[in-house]
Parts: sequence; C-alpha cells; structure tokens
Amino acid sequence: MRTKWMLVGLALLFGAVVAAMPAPAGAELKVGISGYIKLDVQYSDKIITDGAGLPSPSPASTRLDGDRDADNSQTILDARETRVRVTFTDEVMGVKMSGRVETDFFTTDGSAGTSNSRHLRLRHAFARGDHPSGFFLLAGQYWSIFMNSDIAQPDLVDFNGPAGQIFARQPQLRVGWKSALGGGMGDLVLEAGAEKHSLENLGSATVAENQGEGQDIPLFVGKLSWLHSIFQGEVAGAAGNNRVILTGGRDQDETAWGIQVSAQLNLDPVTLMAHYQHGDGLSRLLNGDFPGAFLVGSEVRNVEADGWYAGASLKLTKDTSMTALYGWHEADRITSAGFTGSNQARHQSVHVNLLQKFWQRWQAGLEYRRFWVDTFDRQEGDVNIVHGALWFFF
Repeated sequence: MRTKWMLVGLALLFGAVVAAMPAPAGAELKVGISGYIKLDVQYSDKIITDGAGLPSPSPASTRLDGDRDADNSQTILDARETRVRVTFTDEVMGVKMSGRVETDFFTTDGSAGTSNSRHLRLRHAFARGDHPSGFFLLAGQYWSIFMNSDIAQPDLVDFNGPAGQIFARQPQLRVGWKSALGGGMGDLVLEAGAEKHSLENLGSATVAENQGEGQDIPLFVGKLSWLHSIFQGEVAGAAGNNRVILTGGRDQDETAWGIQVSAQLNLDPVTLMAHYQHGDGLSRLLNGDFPGAFLVGSEVRNVEADGWYAGASLKLTKDTSMTALYGWHEADRITSAGFTGSNQARHQSVHVNLLQKFWQRWQAGLEYRRFWVDTFDRQEGDVNIVHGALWFFF
C-alpha cells in the first residue's frame, strides 16, 4: 500500500515539474490537476449494498421482498467517489493534442472504510490528437464508443445512474472524423474502433474471460452523431464474439452484438433526453445488469436485453437545476437452464433531484430514488433511497 501511494505521489510530482519547466520555442504543452472531493450521505429503507458499503448501488442490487436480512433501513456516509485527474493539452504542427489520467476510490476492495483507505482505481487514461482536417485519433482507456457519453446524460447525485443505461469504460483504439454541416446545421461525427471484449467466467477456472482472456477478436464499435446547439442525436452499433474456453481446452462461442439510439433536445431552460438500447450478449457494456451469457451443457447462449430511459432537466436559476428520470431494463424471458426461476428479469428506477451550486467551487445535491426488480418466477422487490451529496471542485 505504501509503495502504491509513493508511486501516485511521484506521478503527481512529475506532472507538476513538467508543468513548471520552460517549454521549447513554439511548444504549448499545458499540464493541469483538477477533480473534486465528494461526500455522499445515503439513506435507504432496505439494505441493498454489495457488502462493501458502497453508496449508489445499481437497481439490480435491490433485494427481493421477504429477504429478512435486508429488511432494515440504513444510512451510509462515504467519500470514495472523490476524483483526481491530470490533463494535458498541446499543439504540434497544427494537430491539437489532449489527454487525461483520472482516478477515484470507488471500489469494493481495500481496507475498512472507517479507519483505513480504499484502493485507488484507474478511471480514464487516454491521449487524443485532432487534425485540422477533422480527423482524430484516441488511444487508451475511455468511455466506450458504444456509450452515449455526451448525449442524454443527466446530472444525477447517484453515481451509478438509471436502469437501462450503458455505462462502460474500455481500453480502446478509436478513429473518427468531425465535419461542420454548414448553414448552422451543426456538426456530423463518425467514430469507429476496437475495444477490449470480456465475458463473465463460464468455462475453465484457469481462463479469466472477465479479463478478456480467451477472446480471439476485440469488440468492434461504430457511432454516428449529429451535434446541434438545439438537438443532438446518435446511433451506435457493436459486434463481437463471446468465446468460452472449457476445461480441457475445448471452446464454444456465440456472436454478440448491440445497438443504441440516444437523443437530447435543448429548449432553454428545459432539456429533454431519451435513450434506447438492445444488447445480445453484451452485459459488460450494459451496466452488468444481467449475465451476458450462460452455458447449457457446453453450448454458449447469449442473454438478450432491452433497456431505455427518458427524462427532463429544468434550470431554475443559473446555479440551480432539477432533473427527473425513469429507467427500464428487461431480459428476454428465457426458460433454458441457467437463467430462469429466481433470476432477476426486469429492473426499473425513478430519479428526482435538485442540484445547487454555491461559493463558485461547491455544489450540493439531494435526490430521491426508487428501484423495482422482479424475477422470472414473479418474485418482486423494491427500495426507496434518499441521497444527499456535497462536492468541492478544484
């Protein structure tokens, strides 16, 4: 642990030294450190965490009715979402360079949260180059191309977000092209790339499919976006191969694919947003709400799921906003062995919050959430959550 913090300290010191060094003639390298400190205070009328005391659990964490161990209220105070990022910008021969290394502590591993620390976690680590022609290149770990990271992403107190969302950071190589449409019609953006592909472990105990082992091809993703000051929309697709290495070296596979459509309408002071997704064996990208696949004998069978969310945000003042959102995610009613009975089949969520900025660098938020889940054999569960938070941005 001490070695890890020494390395983190050296990295930050190196960034500060580089930023302070005199730059060569013509160079414009700029290095900055930013982030925020966040304190979460969450009350729920049922225990729904994963055993590590994390606030902002996914709707899938909701316990079923009748679970006596969970039928108790709880209040959690936590600061693990605190983030630190190092960013850089530069321009070389007309090519704009940028990049980011970002970390937080939002993990379930590490020491007890009361007297010791949690482990540092890598969120983003990427570099990007933008050519004057509109061509750009990105390499590293960043939001998946498949994710609607810039469109229909509401401001929530909840770290995890609604049911029916895409939420994935992926190691990737991305290329793209951005072009102005002219006539005030906004910009058109084309993106494509290869990303790490992974699957929950289904086969041999010595092959970690959840770390990408045994996957013979990466996940291929493409996206088309239209970006206008009033309307933004995008459509994306992903395709890969779910490959499982069974004990003894035999392998089985099934084609995995998905599509998503997202849109946002800015009618100041109101913003409307909507998102839809379909995934076939791509649970890793779809917030891990359901298994990506399962084995029937030695045959791999993908889990199909459809999800969506919709909502609106209202800017009450320059520093005050209110957001309301409903999310829904459901797996196909598969009756084959391995995914039936008491397995969760549907998740729903409601989010209503109020955010207030003050003192330039501070923000406070209060959010009400309600989660529902039900299973293939018609069991149900629900939970009510009140979540407050304070941010200090630096």
